[in-house]
Amino acid sequence: MARIDWVERRLENWARWSAERASSGLGYPRATAFARAASAPRHAEARNSIPVDGIEADETERAVRALRGVKGVLHAVVVLHYVRGMDGSELAAAMGRITIRRAYQLIEEAHFELVTLLQQSKRRGFDVRVRARITGIGGEQ
Repeated sequence: MARIDWVERRLENWARWSAERASSGLGYPRATAFARAASAPRHAEARNSIPVDGIEADETERAVRALRGVKGVLHAVVVLHYVRGMDGSELAAAMGRITIRRAYQLIEEAHFELVTLLQQSKRRGFDVRVRARITGIGGEQ
């Protein structure tokens, strides 16, 4: 099993979006960029210059939330790894009684579950991007 590139990109986008939402509800950060950098996850620096796709992040948020019902441990791993920036050894320590290798396997397993959840979401007609284009709200027209 391996990570899926487009899922990795979506999760990194979602993590930035989640961090921005957590800093304030209106999209305006509470602190300056240099003040936030000290508490940012290690891999966040490379991502800070990439704009966040809010519609895609919202779709990903729904899929990540759905992971709780599928397999709660995968939800926890996704949040700890992508939002909190934990690497394999930190994940293993936080999860307790798992190896570093198992921590990375759980990240990969989460990728595959998210593919399924995102595809189900699209099949059910919950594609927010299409609705945004139709209504002209929050998307390209």
